[in-house]
Amino acid sequence: MRFKITMNSNELGSNTPNKCPLCGSDLEERSGRYGKFLGCKKFPECRYTFDLSVDTTEIKCPDCGNNLQFRIGKYGRFLSCSGFPDCKFTFNPEFKEHPDIFCPRCEKVLVIKITESEKYLGCTGHPECDFKLEWIDAPEQVDKKQIYPNCPKCGSELVKRSGKYGFFLSCDSYPQCRFAFNPEFENRENLFCPECKKPLEVKMGRYGKFIGCSGYPECRYTFDLRN
Repeated sequence: MRFKITMNSNELGSNTPNKCPLCGSDLEERSGRYGKFLGCKKFPECRYTFDLSVDTTEIKCPDCGNNLQFRIGKYGRFLSCSGFPDCKFTFNPEFKEHPDIFCPRCEKVLVIKITESEKYLGCTGHPECDFKLEWIDAPEQVDKKQIYPNCPKCGSELVKRSGKYGFFLSCDSYPQCRFAFNPEFENRENLFCPECKKPLEVKMGRYGKFIGCSGYPECRYTFDLRN
């Protein structure tokens, strides 16, 4: 049997495990593309890991009141609650749908601001409130071209096009393959996530409809044809 679980420390060193809580084996410090972590010595039979790459901020979690911490994950740098796993709140400005976080000084909403020289979380109460927190992207975080699912009919790439009913996806092999996907149509066929292969769903967010993976939150693949 194989186990896979990832835990995160509330405060580095405060609850760092000495033994694997799943199988009782020793843990060893390792380095990965997302920073340092403890891994079980029985890997790959046991896949327990404990994240050591924490950087605590003074911003409070809006769900539970604990401090938020910078972490680096598959989708770059993000903030997560130091109360994990009891609280699973996360904030990543790269996601189209993300919750609000609030200034620790005046409690107004914080937003990502980008200038020629820096990227930072700034308070919407500026200039009355000058709170700012530098946001440094992960080294591997780069602008990526939107990857759409493959055509479920023939396996070719799907491309974004515009028609009388708005933006839609159609097969790059047209006219040989006439598959098309429009999230506004009720009789649309299923698409499958290019990252985890689970079915994609049309979801409703604060800015309207978007397509997201049914495997959320384990898989956070999304696309929005309006962008």
